[in-house]
Order: sequence, then structure tokens, then C-alpha cells
Amino acid sequence: MPFPDSFVDEVRRTADIVRYVSEHVQLKKMGTSYKGLCPFHQEKTPSFNVNPDRGAFHCFGCGVGGDVFKFAMLHEKVSFPESIELVARRFGIPVPESRYEQGPDRKERDEMLTLLDAAAEHFERNLWSAPGTRAREYLLGRGFKKETLERIRTGAAADSWGDLFETLKGRFPVGALMTAGLVREGQKSSRPYDWFRNRAVFPILNDSGRIVGFGARALDGGEPKYLNSPESPVYQKSKTLYGLSWAKEAIRREGRVVLMEGYLDVARALENGVSEVVATCGTALTAAHARLIRRFTEKVIVNFDQDDAGQNAARKSLDLLLEEGLKVHVVELPTGDDPDTFLKAHGGDAYRQRLEAAPPAMQWLIHRAAAENDTKSPAGKGAYLNALLPVLARIDNAVERMAWLPAIVERGGLDEGATREELRRALSARATAVKTRVEASGPAMPPPAPQGRLLPAEKLLLTLIVEGSEALPAALLELQEPDLENLRSAAILRTARAHAAQGKTVTRAGLENDLSEDDRRLLSEIAVGAVTGGGVTPGDCVRELRCGPLKARMAEIQKDLARATGADQEALLSEKLQITRLMTTL
Repeated sequence: MPFPDSFVDEVRRTADIVRYVSEHVQLKKMGTSYKGLCPFHQEKTPSFNVNPDRGAFHCFGCGVGGDVFKFAMLHEKVSFPESIELVARRFGIPVPESRYEQGPDRKERDEMLTLLDAAAEHFERNLWSAPGTRAREYLLGRGFKKETLERIRTGAAADSWGDLFETLKGRFPVGALMTAGLVREGQKSSRPYDWFRNRAVFPILNDSGRIVGFGARALDGGEPKYLNSPESPVYQKSKTLYGLSWAKEAIRREGRVVLMEGYLDVARALENGVSEVVATCGTALTAAHARLIRRFTEKVIVNFDQDDAGQNAARKSLDLLLEEGLKVHVVELPTGDDPDTFLKAHGGDAYRQRLEAAPPAMQWLIHRAAAENDTKSPAGKGAYLNALLPVLARIDNAVERMAWLPAIVERGGLDEGATREELRRALSARATAVKTRVEASGPAMPPPAPQGRLLPAEKLLLTLIVEGSEALPAALLELQEPDLENLRSAAILRTARAHAAQGKTVTRAGLENDLSEDDRRLLSEIAVGAVTGGGVTPGDCVRELRCGPLKARMAEIQKDLARATGADQEALLSEKLQITRLMTTL
């Protein structure tokens, strides 16, 4: 059953929309509002606005908007009642015992999250008891503190084919255990067996702090070295970054994120007080990862392993990060070191110095390309430039792009004119490729349909609806149907008038269920705007709107009077007098 209105109103009043949204979007204060990149469509120029005073958000790019519940619904893909509970729990508001009916998809998702948490608790118990001896000795032997391992909820999978299955089979369906990737069905026998065996286990959390999967390291030298959960209804590797739920606050505080490769790299960084760190989950960096990062910060410091595989992975990651418009730097550690070993040997302060000194990605690439190619030979010069052009072309800012050209020319001993020409060709080829890709992907999301302009009084009346003026009902009941003709907000005002006629309080939240998508969009746009009631009353706005058609008719009469004579002139003068009297009574 739905939550009572009083509870919904309490959550809406208590919830800080800026605080909630900023956990998922990097926001910057702009006047009385906050601005950031919209999480619901791809954009490089911020058009997503949040107004804390009115508890509203609106994106002027895609037109999506609403209150804190609407944001939770869209971001977490939940129903309205589920969004209420989600926001309430986030702000510590006790949720009534009476619950709503869940849809099948949401029910499956919740059951899977519960199952995964139960599995994590089992793995954690294992680590600190007999089944986890090898994992515990391995992790403590590498110098990790118990507090660190507990913080990241490290566990151990027993050296057994059925330890986890036997523990959970009585609580959860076998099919759910298989879907979550915790057990598999044997090829020769239908008896399920544990997927993770004799491994140190690292729970993978989503950015809301819920366990969605696991990464597990072999303890007996077996392959693969790391075994990861398959994708499931709650886990998508290409959209999940390990450690993000712990790193969010530090990322905002430091204004950067450090991107690493492994779970233990992240654990070592946390242990040494470097908290703004995340890692991919056993997969290469994706464009979705880059977009996820950009919600929290514009600066990324890449620190992959120093071996060839790690450096090649770093090189490929730069393309995706720069494509998303991020400011990218690359950490340089001594040969043979990775984040784990360096932090263990030198500590957090020394590592932070490396972060501060990390060169921009382009500088790192120039150094790397020069080292890998014989820039004294014609072929080597060509190979050197070809290694840099794709990345250089991805820099959107033309001034920044051209500022790198002298360094590229000097380091490679190139001809500047020829280099400029090759860059021009690369930019042209890139523009063609982007156009082809866009055309192949089909039509983009259409922008909000253009609408007529709001009259000043109309906009003020909508603002007062958003602000929740107590004088609204009485004023709205004065509006007549002819007064609403040709108004852009006619449907909103009709709905508001109907609510007033039924004795309901007129609020934005109360109206939204009865409005079209375009009208909800208009109200959310008003809600994040800078216009305020400024002492104007709903009655003032209604009187102005009612006078609007009368003023228009007066203007027509004035034009007609210039040509009228006799009886026509008298009729026009009489109508003018009637309108003047009517306007004084409104």
C-alpha cells in the first residue's frame, strides 16, 4: 500500500536535494542554484540545475526535471513509492511498517542484493575463522591491517565445492544463486557447485554502497589469477568502479580521482590515507566508466602498473577519458613499482607528492612516443607523430590543442608546417568518423518542443505555485476559461484550479501526477529559475491574466475608432466604457 501523505511530505521537507543529488552529480554553486552535467543524457556543457530552496532539479538540455523523489526514480530506476523509501532511509527518517507492492523486476533486484549481502557476510566470517586461514595469512602477510580488510569487507572462499551453496541454499532459490554468479551447475551432474573456491574475496559495491558482485584472487597460483562475478540484474562491469562508494566524499574534497587497476591497489591507498581512489572491476576502462567519473570530478590521475600491460592499458584509457572531456594526468612511479608496492614502501605522503607531480596526459604520451620510436629516422618520425595525433585530435579546446604542438615538434625533431597539416587531416578524419557514428546510432534525443512565451503574470503565478503560496486556492477560483485561452500554462492552471475547487492544497508535487510530461517539465523549469514572487500575490497575477484579453480588445477598439463614424463609433465607445468599468472591478 502507498505511504501516507503526511510521511511523504515529511520526507520531502527533510531531504536536502543538493546533498542527495551531489552524491551522484558533481555540482557547482551558481548564484542561488547549483549546476552540473546531466546524469540522464550525454553533455559536455552543464545544463543541469538544482534549486535547494524549492527542492527541484531541471535539465535545460533534455528537459528532465522534478523533485528529489523524481531524481531517485530516474537515477535508481525505481517506482515512486520505492523512491520515497530510498530517500527516507538516506536521511535517517524511519519508514512506516506498511509497505507497497513491488513490481517483479524490483523484487528480483532487492532479493539479489539481499542474497549478495548474505554471501559477503559468509565470506567475511570465513576470513577470520578456519576456512579462511590461507587467505588471511596471504593478506596479513602482504602487510594489510585487519582494520583495512574489515573496512572493505574482505572475505575468503573456502577450498570447497559447496561451502557457500550449502550455507545459502535454505534461504535463497538455487536459480537466484546462479543468476548472481555465486554457484554454477556441473556439466556431468546437475548438482550446483561454488564458483569462488580457495580465494580471497573482495566485495564490489555500487556507488550507493550496496554489494553487487565479487572479485576473487587465487591463493594457489591457479588461473585465472582474478575471478570476477558475471553480469547480473544488479551488476554491470562497464558501469561499475570498485571503491567509488568509499571515494565519493574524498573525490569532491580533493577535486580529483585516482584511477588504479586492482582491488589491492585501492585497499593499500585507503590504508595510507589516500581515499580518492577507484579501480575497474577486472575489465578494461569503458566510455560508461568515463561518464561515471565525470559526474564527480573533471580531473583524473591514471596510475596503472608500470609493466608493459599496465602502460598499454593506461594508453588506451586516455583515449576514453579525453574523449569525455576530462583533464587527465598520469602518475610515473619507479620501474617495477605499482601503487600497492610504492605505497607500502614509501607511505601516503610520498605517494601524494607523486600525484601532485603527475604530468598531463599529453606530456606523458610525448615522452612515451619519443622513447618508443627512432625520431632520428624519417619512418620513426612518422610513427612518433602517428602515436600522438589521435589523442591530440581528441582535445576539444583548440587553444590547448595548439599549445601542445611546439612540444611535439621539438621532441620529435619534426617540421612544424608538415605537422600542422597532419593535424588538420587528423581533425578532419575525426569529424567524419564522429558524424558517421552519430548517424549510425540513429536520431538523438529530441530537445524539448518549443513553446510559446510565458506572460510575465503567468510566469509569476507558476512561481507562486512552486513556492506554495497559501493564497493560491482563492485566487485560482477567480480564473475563468476565457482567461486561459492562448496561455502556454493553460493546462497547469486548469489543473491547479480543479485542485482548489476540491479543497486541496495547491502545490507543485500535488499537481504533477495530473499533468502531461511537457507541463511537468515547465514546472520544473520554473522551479530552478531565479524568478521569485517578490511580494506579488496570486490575486495580482490572476487579475493581470484576466485583464489580458480585455487589454487586447481595448487595443483593437482604439485602432477601429480611428476609422469609425456615426453609430459604429458610438458602439465602440460604449464597449470601451464597459471594458474600462469591468477592469476596475477585477
